[in-house]
Amino acid sequence: MPRPRFARLAPDRQRQILERAAEEFGAHGYTHASLNRVIERLGLNKGAFYYCFDGKADLFGAVVQMVWDRFVPNGFDIAALDAASFWPSIRRLLRENHARIREEPWLAGIARLLANPPQSAAADAAISDVLTRGRAWARSLVQRGQEVGAVRTDVELDLLLDALMAVDQAADRWLLAAWDRLTPTEREAASVLVFDLWRRIADPAPAR
Repeated sequence: MPRPRFARLAPDRQRQILERAAEEFGAHGYTHASLNRVIERLGLNKGAFYYCFDGKADLFGAVVQMVWDRFVPNGFDIAALDAASFWPSIRRLLRENHARIREEPWLAGIARLLANPPQSAAADAAISDVLTRGRAWARSLVQRGQEVGAVRTDVELDLLLDALMAVDQAADRWLLAAWDRLTPTEREAASVLVFDLWRRIADPAPAR
């Protein structure tokens, strides 16, 4: 995590630092990303950088946290979902995330690292933390779907969650690898297909 001094920077400066770092990690991967390039692009010196971060792993962890917050915004209230809004809300979140990637292409690079974690012990802690949080978030979402009748209850929760997350991870790996060669129309079609797969797996059995 960043040092407390980072939190004292202006929000715009925090965002600028993390976005420049995200561009570097996304373009070169964790292992080949260069702190010197990030520091140079930001117009910093090494002393100023280490004033805020302990090193590359610390910076990467902050970037991963920022990306998680972009993809799962605080405004998505699981507890407020009901039977009518459950699936449309998930579809809307998927569309919004794809729109974010179009507007900020560096997000795709970090998402690729999360979908295909680098073989690096230094990066593993940050990625493991986000994946753990992601599973907990997905579990809460599925449980809410079951509560309101939008998700089947005839399958053990952990099995259903494993199936949904396996589809999600496979789809993320494929879509992110193909992202740059797909047209916007093809990306939208792919996201609709993935959403349909999720819903076919999770819809209540009598409605299938």
